[in-house]
Amino acid sequence: MILTALTLAVLAQAWPAKPMAPVTMVDAAGVTRQIPSKRTATVLVFVATDCPIANRTAPELSRIVKRYASKSVDFFYVYADSAPTNRQIQSHLIEFNLGAPGIKDAKHLLVKAVGAMVTPEAAVLNSRGQLLYRGRVNDLFVEHGVARKTAKTNDLRDALDQILAGVPVKNRETPALGCSIPPLD
Repeated sequence: MILTALTLAVLAQAWPAKPMAPVTMVDAAGVTRQIPSKRTATVLVFVATDCPIANRTAPELSRIVKRYASKSVDFFYVYADSAPTNRQIQSHLIEFNLGAPGIKDAKHLLVKAVGAMVTPEAAVLNSRGQLLYRGRVNDLFVEHGVARKTAKTNDLRDALDQILAGVPVKNRETPALGCSIPPLD
């Protein structure tokens, strides 16, 4: 029942009608970043330090970053909860070997721009800010608390492979299962 409700909520979230305007944000290490970047794709992965599903997905996220970062793809982990400090974000990135910068999105600028609702959830933008993919990293989790031994579908990898091949993403949106992104304070 929870999965069905969450799936419907995610699929009901409107696809942005126009491209995201470029924004400049400072990451947890103090480095200024432009989103989207000028590279072929910018991947925003919405995570939380205390989300068990996001943390369980961390090894696959790390592998994805290692595989695609050299292929004109930028990655940013977006922390949409106002609670963690930059130091806590940095610690989380290191502890889970995430391999990309973390950005605190306490005002939900990026959350709203792409329509993210849960952690982990990925959004892929092209250099013009057009949303090319939004959804789960893979289908490892069947429902809250129930995971497969291995994922059957690797949605984010599939989307990136198609983008880099210059073809439209076949499944532009997939239902993401995870921890709800908290509302603004």
